Amino acid sequence: MELGYVIIGCACLLIAGLVGADSVSSTIVCDGSSWVSSTVIGQGQTYAANLFTTNMAVLMRNLDVGNDGKVSTRTNVQSAGPVGVDEYSGQGTNQTGPSENCVFALPENGTPSRDEINYMGLMQTGQYVSTRTLDPSQTGAVTMVNGSGMMIARAKSVDKNGTETRHASDVVGNMNMTERIVFGGDE
Repeated sequence: MELGYVIIGCACLLIAGLVGADSVSSTIVCDGSSWVSSTVIGQGQTYAANLFTTNMAVLMRNLDVGNDGKVSTRTNVQSAGPVGVDEYSGQGTNQTGPSENCVFALPENGTPSRDEINYMGLMQTGQYVSTRTLDPSQTGAVTMVNGSGMMIARAKSVDKNGTETRHASDVVGNMNMTERIVFGGDE
């Protein structure tokens, strides 16, 4: 029976590799400890996550990097013991004007835009669920936390007009929190 699951898993990984984009999926069920680390560094985009669990835990992660410049992640961690979370996503652009097709013309100065979303926490027990999207037109995150411990969220956006938006939340103790953050998407 276990051999059948191994063959099906290998076939799924083979098919995912033929799609033309990068994809990583993992499911971990353990009665001990687990550590998962993922990083994507692209043209103006960064995603980094470190997650750990102890005791009886279930950890599911999907990370998809498309050829169109879109990065999307889905994370679900549930543990009867401690859970550690450090998840960061950010992207920026430096928009420059056209150079009038002249090789010797200097490009016009652009106004850089930058979006950053970061969640860090240490829970005694609980569940952490997160989806992240890095699209050339927007940066988004939906985060749900149910457990006890500490969670810190920081988000910042500076758009092409120079308008700055900041968000911060610190939660300690027994918590049930849901946050949705979307920067951009106005074009």
